[in-house]
Amino acid sequence: TNNEPKPFLQSNQNTIYFSENWEVGIGGGLWSTGLSLSKLFLHQSNLLRLNIQRLILTKKNSWDGVEESENCKHKIKALELGSGNGLLSCCLASTVGDLLDELVVTDLADHLDLMRQTVNANSHFLTLQTDEKENKDREDNSNLENVKCYVTEHTWGEFDDISTQSKLLGKFDFIFGSDVAYRDYLHDPLISSLDRLSHENTIILIGVTMTDTKPIFFSSLRKAGFRYERIPDHLMSEEFRGATFGLFVIQRDRKTKN
Repeated sequence: TNNEPKPFLQSNQNTIYFSENWEVGIGGGLWSTGLSLSKLFLHQSNLLRLNIQRLILTKKNSWDGVEESENCKHKIKALELGSGNGLLSCCLASTVGDLLDELVVTDLADHLDLMRQTVNANSHFLTLQTDEKENKDREDNSNLENVKCYVTEHTWGEFDDISTQSKLLGKFDFIFGSDVAYRDYLHDPLISSLDRLSHENTIILIGVTMTDTKPIFFSSLRKAGFRYERIPDHLMSEEFRGATFGLFVIQRDRKTKN
């Protein structure tokens, strides 16, 4: 079919397969902000790796004396919010997959099939997790180095404690997403999810279009106890410098917690 994933981007060792599908909704397409964040993951992979390794070091220090699997100590749990099409998660996994314990990719129910299709098209470095028996079969037939990837529904600000997704949605070390704050009514639910799914050292990376993400979003972030910093232009791919969107690193502001 026309929508069958095709070679789209190239990372260190991996070809990333992807095709847009606007029929599932606006999230099925690829917006400039998403492409710029994808290319940041690919072109600034050393910087990304360095920051994740610092995060792992912080985790290990805070876990002294706590019984945890060695795997957990040396890797992080990552979450994509509002994925739409799965591309961004694939770009992350293709560059720093060896540092990911698990990757959870989320959006509303109508986008999940496309996200699964994208993940499955990149099974040379990602293994989609479904039910336990099927996972066992997949692991027997897949590269053990592959990143375990879960695709699940999540509506921002809504947490149902008995659902499958709530078992997957614990605390994450790295949370990312693009074009997530383009409507004012999304701000509070998004910030609620960021608050619920992050811990004090979580790094959050989001891309927003400045024309549709109003300053009130950043005011609301500050009120909720987060600080933010815009990624400077020189770290972006040349085609995205001086553009009308920004990539922001967000973390809990320790000062507001005192």
